Amino acid sequence: MGLFAALFLGVILASTFFTGINIGVDATGKAALSQQLSNILVDITATRRYGSPLDSDDWRNAGDQAASVAGVSSTEIISRARTYVENGTSYQIVGISSESHVYDGLTVISGATALGENETYMWVDSQDANKLSVNDTVNFDFPLRVDHSKEVNLSLQLKVAGFVSLDDTAQALVSRHYRTSGISMTTYYGNLLIVSWEETFAELLDAADALNTASTPFSSDILIFLNREAVINPWDMDASLETIRKIVLQINNKLASYDLTAYSDLQSALPRFRFYSLTMRFSFLVNAIPVFFIAWYVGTTVSDVSFNLRRREIGLLLAKGFSSGQMFRLFLSESLLIGVFGGLLGVGLSFLLSPFFVTSVVGEFGGTTPVLTLDIVLLAVFFSIGITLLSTFKPSRRAAQMQTVDALKEYMYVEEVKPHRQRMPLLALFLGSYKIAMLIIGIPSLATYFMRGPLPTTNILLTILLVAWIALDGILTPFAPLLFLWGATKVLIRGSLAFQSLVAKSTKFLGDLSTLATKNVRRNPARTASIAFLIAMIVGYSFQTVGTLASEEDYIIRQVKTSVGADISISSTSLANISEVIGEVAGLQGIASQTLEYSCSGQSISQTVDLVAIQPQEWLSTAYYENEWFTGNDVATAFQQMEADNNTIILQRSIASNLDLEVGDVIAMRFGFTTKSLRVVGFFGSEISRRFSPILNTGEFAPSSYWSYIPAGLYHSIASSVSASGRILVCLEANVDGAVVADQIRELDEVSQVYSVAEQLEERESNLLLTGPTNIPRIGVIFSVIAASLATALVAAVGLQERKKEVSIMSIRGLSFKQLTAILLAESLAVIAFAVALGVTVGLIIVHGNITALNAEYSAFLVRRMVFPPDAVIILVSSIILVFVSSVIPVIGITRKYISKLDRIVRA
Repeated sequence: MGLFAALFLGVILASTFFTGINIGVDATGKAALSQQLSNILVDITATRRYGSPLDSDDWRNAGDQAASVAGVSSTEIISRARTYVENGTSYQIVGISSESHVYDGLTVISGATALGENETYMWVDSQDANKLSVNDTVNFDFPLRVDHSKEVNLSLQLKVAGFVSLDDTAQALVSRHYRTSGISMTTYYGNLLIVSWEETFAELLDAADALNTASTPFSSDILIFLNREAVINPWDMDASLETIRKIVLQINNKLASYDLTAYSDLQSALPRFRFYSLTMRFSFLVNAIPVFFIAWYVGTTVSDVSFNLRRREIGLLLAKGFSSGQMFRLFLSESLLIGVFGGLLGVGLSFLLSPFFVTSVVGEFGGTTPVLTLDIVLLAVFFSIGITLLSTFKPSRRAAQMQTVDALKEYMYVEEVKPHRQRMPLLALFLGSYKIAMLIIGIPSLATYFMRGPLPTTNILLTILLVAWIALDGILTPFAPLLFLWGATKVLIRGSLAFQSLVAKSTKFLGDLSTLATKNVRRNPARTASIAFLIAMIVGYSFQTVGTLASEEDYIIRQVKTSVGADISISSTSLANISEVIGEVAGLQGIASQTLEYSCSGQSISQTVDLVAIQPQEWLSTAYYENEWFTGNDVATAFQQMEADNNTIILQRSIASNLDLEVGDVIAMRFGFTTKSLRVVGFFGSEISRRFSPILNTGEFAPSSYWSYIPAGLYHSIASSVSASGRILVCLEANVDGAVVADQIRELDEVSQVYSVAEQLEERESNLLLTGPTNIPRIGVIFSVIAASLATALVAAVGLQERKKEVSIMSIRGLSFKQLTAILLAESLAVIAFAVALGVTVGLIIVHGNITALNAEYSAFLVRRMVFPPDAVIILVSSIILVFVSSVIPVIGITRKYISKLDRIVRA
């Protein structure tokens, strides 16, 4: 039963991971959908595009008709009019209903708490807000065209009832931006007045209708809000889209008599979410493969040992007349029960751990309650049954076909001895070694390598062979690590006496006991190779996943820093005011340094050159840069020479290559009618004309030329001849919140745009569509390591149970508990150490190959690099320690149990 318990634990672990990740992915999908839908402020908008104006009763009736459609939770009418007063100042008047969603983001700063007839709230950030006071009046005339020929004015006098502030959502609604990304919008550069639709704007609409006008300056929308919980199912986008489509059709049918047309932004947003949801689900399946593989592999190994120990039972059943088919069905029935109960327990355990799964996948931005659906339960149970049957099918069939005489033997050699099974590891090792070698030399894919140019041969036969080679290389790419590890462990451990001698040498500290320590390695090399492969695979997978994620996170952070240029970058409303902004920024707390850089262009003999003018030493202490971007001279030397001589340039590498220029050469640069001879003191970028995109919030690369650096002194001498823009780069002190400082800078006068590294990284981290798929591999690594550790413990436990008599005999012959433990640990730890070293090596090679492949595919001066930050190192070291501990605990526990049992027998 202990052996079945080992298989049972493996199934529970796999089922727990499968169910938990499904819960996490579903929670991520729901949270990501809610996050995306939060940017859509209005579900359906009904607007009038043609026909004569409607009076207020028509608008009310149309709103009621829309609200009567099933699935609609509420409607509201919002109207607008733009007009100008005598001095030419622009006013936007917005009429909102008493139940408007605008009130959710409206705060009365001063004045009345409610609006009456012909009363208005003035937005506190309006252009003339400081010129008006509460109870002041403003007169307006709205031009109306009657019968396409006559124009009359409709007068309105509004009393300022108070001043209000609006949050981002309220601003978006009043400005007719019904879909927003959540970025703060200062919509009106004139004046914004808010009036009651029922008390004030309805009278304007009625007056315009009474005059039978052909056109008016008034526009109105019916904002329709759906019961999203009832209409949108995060796990069935097709049905949700169909429901929304029908609702829009029904609304259009009811509003047709009013010449109103309804449309929904949801119909374009949901299909995009469906794509991301499928991507996330695929990421889950890919990262779950190692755990599933472990469950199958451990199940197969444990089943082999189990049936080997049950030979006498099998022999007795066969002797009593059981057929091979009956035996096979009996074993599969046992497996079926293990799968069902293991799956159900795994579901229960995963639900208890669901907060961990949801937090791991969704992160702190989810706020989603875990949901365990019937679909997930059924999938988990079927998955557990499938894993169990796959694990036990082959051992069950082999055990059922066992001859009665063989089954009754005390010991039977069960290692693989068929010739083709001895050749397969050699083939796997050869193919895996080839691919590993390609990764080491920096060619992760032949297809990508040869895409850079034509095939190196025109011979038809060689071309066919080359194409076949490329195809084979592509097939091997995802499987090469498994092939290499499986082949290496099988060949070295099972088929190599040299490895077994190495184990013997590693246990020399045991003296004569080293012979016993290597006995099991030589007697059961296939099983030893299996556990070594399992450990090497998981350690390699852990290093591959953690290393790739760490490198990608490092790349994203460096992308944002490169894009912003420093911790914070500031653009002023004009270049003339930028010095004033620098002075104000210097007065803020947390500023370590700042520098001003100018962007302009010059003309060389071959092309236009983008230039950035800087104060060299000040720029070095403030801006973000990487030494690898600069060549020819080291960074310090190049910038020192720029500091000493204004007629110098750090030239774009591709231009230098075209003109065959070296460090110390001179390039002629024309600025308007002025020509300067500039000495080259270094190079920037690469010969590939690509640079980081100026679109700061995308983090993508866009085709463009690099730029060149010149001293600010040179710029000032030619400033009258060039058109330039400027920005301020700010470096913050350690542990200063960049988002807080950025908000303070935005409040300064003459500041137009502020970009902060901290804000952009936080915005990215809060986007579940981006972070959800990357969080799944992290939890996959954790469960893979746990699964591998459990597998090591289970195989060690069942192996020791198989050697129960051997351990007992050694104890009877006088070996102490300490000696027995040392022997058993020595033989297992040597194999595990070898497997861990092999896995670490292969994992690092794969990370290097992946990074090389991405750098080759996306050529740019900002390249990915292999990094292992402290948190990644802690995860990996903890994983390795856990694997070693998992082999120690079973040895100590089971050895103590055997010796205690012998002591009781002797005393009895």
